[in-house]
Amino acid sequence: MYIGASLWTKLIRNNTAVQYMFNAERYDFNYQFDNRLAEPIKLYPGDEFATRCVYNTMNKNTVTLGGERTTEEMCFHQLTYYPRQDNLGACFTLNHPDAWHAISNRALTTSNYTELVDWINKIEWTPTLAAQWQEFYNNASRLVNYNRISETLDVLPKYKDLPIKSCQT
Repeated sequence: MYIGASLWTKLIRNNTAVQYMFNAERYDFNYQFDNRLAEPIKLYPGDEFATRCVYNTMNKNTVTLGGERTTEEMCFHQLTYYPRQDNLGACFTLNHPDAWHAISNRALTTSNYTELVDWINKIEWTPTLAAQWQEFYNNASRLVNYNRISETLDVLPKYKDLPIKSCQT
């Protein structure tokens, strides 16, 4: 069973959310489609995208691991654009290996996926520990990969969000 509940991507310009690029408040993995913007937009140097995936694991009693299967936590949002940029092949982020070393408090080799999975599955999970892990994830340094160049992002960038729209009744 797929655990994804919602997915959105926002365009961030000058540390301010400008617009949603995609917003699926009720995302269903089984009903994916291409979403075209109503109007083309122009991207400028320094523009950023912020993507958020929300999951519902309330019916699970085991750890949810990251991966490509529908039973795993995956947050993959692919954007296409025109015209082609010759110097852009891939751009993604992941938790920095040093962050994993810090939370595990041991010499854990994050490149050894089996070792990491075994360690996580042996943890005695409590609500307090789950909250600590959420805090870890929110504040962990990231490794940003752009083509084949990597750099560390110490904290996730903060931005001024879009105004909240109230429901009209």
